[in-house]
Amino acid sequence: MKEFDLEGLSREMPYKMPEHFMDDMTNRVMSQIAGQRKQRKERKIVALFASAASVAAVALLFLHPFGTSGLNIPDYESISQCASVDELIQNMTAEDLGVYSMMSNYYGN
Repeated sequence: MKEFDLEGLSREMPYKMPEHFMDDMTNRVMSQIAGQRKQRKERKIVALFASAASVAAVALLFLHPFGTSGLNIPDYESISQCASVDELIQNMTAEDLGVYSMMSNYYGN
């Protein structure tokens, strides 16, 4: 193992500091800390709004579930009583036709 000669090294500082570098160090550090606190506070506010929006979305899903309960989609009995498919389609509203179209596209009919 190679030994280092520490006695031969110079005792001078390898860098130089600007003359008034330490004069306003406290003010600079405190301003950076204040900026970080402000950023943390803003992140907390954003997180609070995001969690509130998430809770509202979940509550909306539970209070108003998706489904066809409010739509007037004919059931099997009313379909079987129709003389033809044309008669059934003529009796459906535009909203019912849209739901039927989406369902038939989904099931591949």
